[in-house]
Amino acid sequence: VSQTQPAPTSRDTVFDIAGLTVSYGRSVAVKDVSLDIYKNAITAIIGPSGCGKSTVLRCLNRMNDLVPNASVDGTLLYHGVDLYAKDVDPIEVRRRIGMVFPRPNPFPKSIYDNVAYGLRILGMKDNLDDRVEQALKRAALWDEVKSRLKKSALGLSGGQQQRLCIARAIAAGPAVIPLAEPASRAA
Repeated sequence: VSQTQPAPTSRDTVFDIAGLTVSYGRSVAVKDVSLDIYKNAITAIIGPSGCGKSTVLRCLNRMNDLVPNASVDGTLLYHGVDLYAKDVDPIEVRRRIGMVFPRPNPFPKSIYDNVAYGLRILGMKDNLDDRVEQALKRAALWDEVKSRLKKSALGLSGGQQQRLCIARAIAAGPAVIPLAEPASRAA
């Protein structure tokens, strides 16, 4: 009797993480993490508070570069490109790989300016109104804020602020958006 095995499926690797170790000063936050993250697949990193989940996610778009005394060792490839190579521009990395944090962090600006902020910095000023509207729609916030775009984002509820931060992250059209505890401030 022979058994038919399903054909192996090909998976495109988006991130190839090998031996990732992150330290803040002398304190090791994560040690020797190896993980592949595939295209069109949802990947969850699960663990108790303080175990380094967000630290690993922050490495994906080089946010730890902004933390004093942070050091990142190991290999972190994005579509085969070493994100920490000397010739890789961290700003371009952050444009391609967004990030949404557990606590919403709207800027002390208007709702509109929160979403437009990154677009302006990246020089993506054409069709700014349309880009802001589309990002807010994709984050399921447009209907709630369309009549008060010039009002402070700090006046939004916690859930609305979280969706605003998602809108800000998706406005520039990144290829990947790591979400650290995306449901921690549900609407």
